[in-house]
Amino acid sequence: MHTEFMLKNNTKISLENKIDRINACIEFIHGNAAFELVSITCDDIGYKTPNFTTSGIFRLHGLVKLHNELKPWCVILKIIKPDTAEKDNIKHHNYWRREALVFESGVLRELPDSIYATESYLVEEQQDGTIWLWMEYVKGEYANTVEQFSYIARQLGRFNGAYLKGIKTVPDHEWICRAWLKSWTTASRMYAPNMEAYASRISTDNEQSTWAWYQEILENIDSAIDSLQQLPRVLAHQDLSQMNMLLVKKEASESQLVLIDWQFMSISGIGEDLGKLFGVNMSLGIILPDQYIRFQTSLYNAYLEGLRDMGWQGDVRLVRYGFCLSTALRSVWEVPQFFSILAQLEDEPNHTKLKERLNRLDCIITVHKQMAMEADSLKLQWH
Repeated sequence: MHTEFMLKNNTKISLENKIDRINACIEFIHGNAAFELVSITCDDIGYKTPNFTTSGIFRLHGLVKLHNELKPWCVILKIIKPDTAEKDNIKHHNYWRREALVFESGVLRELPDSIYATESYLVEEQQDGTIWLWMEYVKGEYANTVEQFSYIARQLGRFNGAYLKGIKTVPDHEWICRAWLKSWTTASRMYAPNMEAYASRISTDNEQSTWAWYQEILENIDSAIDSLQQLPRVLAHQDLSQMNMLLVKKEASESQLVLIDWQFMSISGIGEDLGKLFGVNMSLGIILPDQYIRFQTSLYNAYLEGLRDMGWQGDVRLVRYGFCLSTALRSVWEVPQFFSILAQLEDEPNHTKLKERLNRLDCIITVHKQMAMEADSLKLQWH
């Protein structure tokens, strides 16, 4: 390997002592063929992740000389870091070391072929307590349309169905979260805006209805969470936001679904991951309010079709229950946001973006109410 190369570092991370690591990644990419490193460029990908355990995500790329030809290479570097003490608990939904353990275990190489994951090149512990994850760069398209999201839902159904039918065995590593929604709802309530200050000023019928409904959700949340534990168990991703799902075109075949960021990997109930797919993309504004019902129907039907593709012929009420309840329980984050914005609008009544956010939250909460009601009805049927 040539020792002289051009290095352009557009970030604050130090790379001078990481050249051997970069070379090792390039060897992995090019199948251990002899090459000369020509150039390295490092860019911050600019994704402002809301995850407190992520320090940064970077794209390293450049050229190598391989068989007397210049060839491009590209690697993703994700730096994870410890956060609060709770995130050092393997049972926590956001256990900070989980993604490193996922890569080291090789569990992603054993997934059903309906879903793909990026290749891990290196997992590197640093003296400052961070962990550097060197991984494959995958170029793909983000889902936007109901057709694309429905394709993802069907692949998700096939993915879960492979475990339900015993085609794949659910991995049993102790660091895989066993009660993801229980941990997430607990943390969400801890960090959500305080609604009590606004409670005495609730005025409209809609606000009063939402407040009363939410109090009932909180009163019954423990039994609701426990009921999800009774559903058939599958391996779940639990972070299916738009930017974690890549649709990769393959010649003479349908797109491949590549999922990135397995930090929230869990063993969950059937339908839970579908609820996350639907719920989080409503929250992020990817699915628009006038499309909520269309997406809800299409995603569920596609997921069920994926389960059937794998030969699963179980009780569809269990699927629907997991989907409805896991979506509705996102209200523990959305409802406090709703009342927090109402309080802010008292001081800034003409704040356009706040009013738009409030309207979207109101529409989301309406969906949550409907799905919670359906979950209650389903629970009576199969319990």
